[in-house]
Amino acid sequence: MAGSRPGSGSSLPARLPSLWVPLRYFIAAQGAFVATLLWAPFQVSDLLDFYYQGHDLALTHLLTLGWITMAIMGASFQLVPVALETTLYSERLARWQFWIMLLGVTAMVGHFWIGRHAGMAFGAGLVLVAAILHVINMGRTLWKLPRWDIVAQHVAAALTYLAATAVMGNLMALDKIYDFLGGQVLRTIHAHAHLAGIGWVSMMIFGTSYKLIPMFSLGELRDERLARWQFWLLNLGIVGLFGTLLLQSGWALLFALLIAGAVGLFLWKMREVLRARRRPRLDWGLRHALSAIATLAILTVLGLWLATGWVWSEEFGARLAFGYGVLALLGWVSVMIIGMMYKIIPFLVWHHRYSDFVGLRPVPPATQFLGETVPRVEFWLLHTGIQMTVVGLIAASGLLVQAGTIVLALAGLAFALALSRVYRHLIPRLTPLPEVQAART
Repeated sequence: MAGSRPGSGSSLPARLPSLWVPLRYFIAAQGAFVATLLWAPFQVSDLLDFYYQGHDLALTHLLTLGWITMAIMGASFQLVPVALETTLYSERLARWQFWIMLLGVTAMVGHFWIGRHAGMAFGAGLVLVAAILHVINMGRTLWKLPRWDIVAQHVAAALTYLAATAVMGNLMALDKIYDFLGGQVLRTIHAHAHLAGIGWVSMMIFGTSYKLIPMFSLGELRDERLARWQFWLLNLGIVGLFGTLLLQSGWALLFALLIAGAVGLFLWKMREVLRARRRPRLDWGLRHALSAIATLAILTVLGLWLATGWVWSEEFGARLAFGYGVLALLGWVSVMIIGMMYKIIPFLVWHHRYSDFVGLRPVPPATQFLGETVPRVEFWLLHTGIQMTVVGLIAASGLLVQAGTIVLALAGLAFALALSRVYRHLIPRLTPLPEVQAART
């Protein structure tokens, strides 16, 4: 349970979990992200081929489960108690969940790669167990709230979609062995992907953004009415789109329009917050967040295009859908997560390492942990690589995809370097860090 950190000589604020509850998730997620980007240049031929095959699915699940879901789970343990001014139900449950999730993702990715369906289904089962533990832990945390605001509503809905996504993923894994879904592979995977990407991931990002973007930019969410409209439109669109994709119904465009309307309201609220911000300078965390939000607008247009079915060939439609998926995972979700990590992790490390010394000796500010150069290099490498890779996938250009994935690999290394500059503060030192020496002079 949240409270004092044993042996630290200090006490965390009552609603914060201990450092290693979220940090172990973040470190594992960062490792999965960097591994994905370093792996991708060696899989160009598979990426240009049909996307529903073992090697592509291994890479996809390393990104979606190892990076995105693990990162969001870790962030939930830190941000939800802070944003909603409550305490995490159980740190012990979070620690058990971590190891089960890590083993499950490893088993899934490894068995996707070697094509062993039984092992992949076993890994999917472990991920389902981890998802259930997460829903229980966060659900009990939310249960204690005296009032549910717009953030709590989004978190609760996202947890529901996480559970549904995990159950459906397990059904798909078991279908590989027992073949009970009637061979409807593509429509099932499209429904599963949208349930995860919009229902679980985007719903959680929307909800936490209503708290974090005002907090980090010194802005304010003044009126929740449009945010509530956005919440209900998004839920209606998700449920409807999932059903129409699963049943191959002609009503998909209608529900895609509802989702587009929800996205438009979200973008409008973010614009209001940022226009009224009291912090004129945007650091690299907020620049990543703004870039991700801009990509979300582009994704919405592409999603509507795909929902119309107006493409000049099935081959182009498949390439456009794959490019759309890669842009969503990298340009929208991954860039947003990186931006939030650049804000959250320096604060966590600073609090753990230096909060005891405030007022006793000079300490470095958390805002200096990342520096400027490495995040800037990572930002431009990441965006350049995303654009090259997505265009190359849509245009079926092997050269462009190869170059784009190499640039993405360099971006992954820059991301790892940027965070290593933060994590080095956790190492006890006999001599002061340069930032402390500078503060003394």
